[in-house]
Amino acid sequence: MAPKEETARASAPGGETAEGEAAEASFTAAPEMNGGSEGAADGIREVRFGKYEGYERAVVEFDSGAAPASQVPVWSLSSPTGEGYARISFPGLDYASETEGVFGSSILDNFYVVRAPGRGMFVDIFAAGAFQYRVTELSDPGRLAVDYRPANVGLGFPIPAQSERTVLFQPREGEAITSPLRVSGYSRNFEASNTIVLSDSGGNVLSRATALSNDWAETWGYFETSLEFAAFEGGATLRVGSRSPRDGSFEGVEVPVTYGGG
Repeated sequence: MAPKEETARASAPGGETAEGEAAEASFTAAPEMNGGSEGAADGIREVRFGKYEGYERAVVEFDSGAAPASQVPVWSLSSPTGEGYARISFPGLDYASETEGVFGSSILDNFYVVRAPGRGMFVDIFAAGAFQYRVTELSDPGRLAVDYRPANVGLGFPIPAQSERTVLFQPREGEAITSPLRVSGYSRNFEASNTIVLSDSGGNVLSRATALSNDWAETWGYFETSLEFAAFEGGATLRVGSRSPRDGSFEGVEVPVTYGGG
């Protein structure tokens, strides 16, 4: 599903609204940013997309009591150095009317809305490469606009593996792993059940576990578990997903890993 197009509007000095960007807005690579107002919204209404000269924009619009919110709720943005995504956390939100979408553009790729561990929700926005960003809070209705422009540096880590119903954040493709291994991500697998299997290059199972997500019916659900295994030689494959209810085949992500225990 493609997000709706967004017309760029930002607050201008003096409280007026003008086409274009906020006068003081600047692009940054800061790993953390936050803002918003406590209790301003209780859900995500929709996510929109706009493309402009030199940058692209993702906009999150909010609900308050099933009506458009007038302000932006409390939020924090994390954009770890070397990563190709930004995570925007909303600790006060309970639901989302839109849960995923594909931007499919030259800078922005796609997004997921996820039930956060503990409370609230977060939105992961994936880019096609390294980026700088800027954030603008817009009111009436309340919207959080995040603009992205490409950065002339390479990514330090592979993009998390993604499939139709599973996104794996840890470990990453080609990572050297040790026991116990932290496995984390989010999914929409049936009944929130995620099967995790580590196999050696010969197909022998080294370890197996099942982890439950904290949602699957209403939006993407977060999962996390530890996997213990004995030392192995050569490469291995970690599979995370579920079995198809139709034919029993595996549906999920597969990432190659190596042993890093020496």
